[in-house]
Amino acid sequence: MSRRRLAVVTVAVALAGCGITGSTGSGTPTIARPIASESGWQQIALVDLERRPVTLGALLAGRPALVNLWAPWCERCKTELPELDRLSRRLEGCAVVVGVAVGEDPPHTAAFVHQRGLTYPQLIDEGFHLADALAKTRVPTTLVVDAGGAIVHVGLALDRAALGALETALFRADASGRCKDRLAGAT
Repeated sequence: MSRRRLAVVTVAVALAGCGITGSTGSGTPTIARPIASESGWQQIALVDLERRPVTLGALLAGRPALVNLWAPWCERCKTELPELDRLSRRLEGCAVVVGVAVGEDPPHTAAFVHQRGLTYPQLIDEGFHLADALAKTRVPTTLVVDAGGAIVHVGLALDRAALGALETALFRADASGRCKDRLAGAT
């Protein structure tokens, strides 16, 4: 491969995501092998929009979830936020959709969230602790977590693969069948 072609490919790959969120990882979308809930990532201290301490483990409380790492300056993230809000309302009582603003401060994030009328839970990872623990360096990053707390999907966006993984996690957790059609027609 010529140096010029290599430079062009390198720049294109670098620009593919919105940006860096932490100090480690490649940001490449993957389907992850389940990560044990004992790994500790769910217990990393985050804060909510009012600066109250909270962990993802407490918020998820054994429910399937879609966790979206994002930032207010990321254009792709801004596009996904309304879709995530609709998905959250659709899944209410069956699964949790939660946003985690990475590298942002609570007042700025709260103003951004309120201005856009987002109603689903938002947490803040101001110091990149969660992003670093998960080795995620790009936003948006979408994680699907099963009811047992294992990450079963990692990707760069809310897409069909993420929704498929969430549907599978929801199906496995929904013994009564009351939630089986909640994802019908989603993105």
